[in-house]
Amino acid sequence: MRATTAWPEGVIARYLTRAAELLHDPELTVDVAKGPEKSTATCLGCGIRFSKWAYETSAVKHWAQQHAEKCRALPRPTA
Repeated sequence: MRATTAWPEGVIARYLTRAAELLHDPELTVDVAKGPEKSTATCLGCGIRFSKWAYETSAVKHWAQQHAEKCRALPRPTA
């Protein structure tokens, strides 16, 4: 399965969620972004966010991978 769009600006890691695997939807991911003060993981399925200080990026990546392995949530429809 290949992503159909480019990663958003600032994203340094991306993990495919369980829902993405089941539905073959490469857009259901947990994205990790590193800012000047905080590193943040955001699930594009359920919307949950997790953040730590920027120097703790590895902890945020670890959380993102663990969450992605279990998350079966679908994003809320926009229409």
